[in-house]
Amino acid sequence: MQRTSVRWVIPVVVAALAVLAMALVSRWYPLPVVIGARPVPLGAALALGAALLAIAAMADPDARKPRVNMTKRQLIAILAWWVGVFVVVALVTYASWKAWSVIALFCAFVVIVKIIQVGSHLDWNIRFGIWTPFAAIIAFFIIFIAMGNFLGRPNLPPPITSALDAYGPGEPSLEPATRPAPDLSSIGASLTRTGDRDLGGLPVTVFTYDIHGNGVDVYEANIGFPAPQGSVGADDPPGWWAELEGTSLRTGPKGTDFLVVAWNTTVADRFAATLAAQG
Repeated sequence: MQRTSVRWVIPVVVAALAVLAMALVSRWYPLPVVIGARPVPLGAALALGAALLAIAAMADPDARKPRVNMTKRQLIAILAWWVGVFVVVALVTYASWKAWSVIALFCAFVVIVKIIQVGSHLDWNIRFGIWTPFAAIIAFFIIFIAMGNFLGRPNLPPPITSALDAYGPGEPSLEPATRPAPDLSSIGASLTRTGDRDLGGLPVTVFTYDIHGNGVDVYEANIGFPAPQGSVGADDPPGWWAELEGTSLRTGPKGTDFLVVAWNTTVADRFAATLAAQG
């Protein structure tokens, strides 16, 4: 009984340590944002992956691959382990917003093949009836529709999504600002709000300005803001700009690391040029 409890306690402890390590690193360096992933599903994938590695390390080497003389219980254990690996890869695929989410998706298909290979060693005792072809067709269309929804989903970096959500009447609560507000009075902008917040996993300071009766959000961070798909490189100052959901986004060069969110590109460019000159 004691050995059985240890077999379960160790993977749980390893999973908790993996998540704790990611959380501690992210306090000083926004690791999920840097590698291009959403924090929550990435943390879940990291925890489950660490637990599965611990289980594999504790298992006897002869029990890691299906063999003819294995019991049904041993084969189910191997099958369950590979299903867990599939969940890990699926979580990484969902978490990623950079191009390598396609790589993770390909790995998920490889793992599915492995699951089918392991499952083929089991005696399922299933009687195939006339309904089987129809069930297979329905399953194929369900998978096809799910894949279409996944590939067609908006794949924006979490900080960009948070910045778009915050631009408008629903302003999030803020902590006291740790950065001084840039003086943009030269372009007729007056500061109306400032404070620190978590922007989709990226610690930032936000400054809201009023110009011509409209609001403009300026974010400053310790690292560059991740570029969404469809963004375009820009000069003077160097950075990128994008038009998303009727909103213009503009970043500045490395070293200034700011993001301007405005209602049109001309205003965003004016803010960016002034901020870069001050930086």
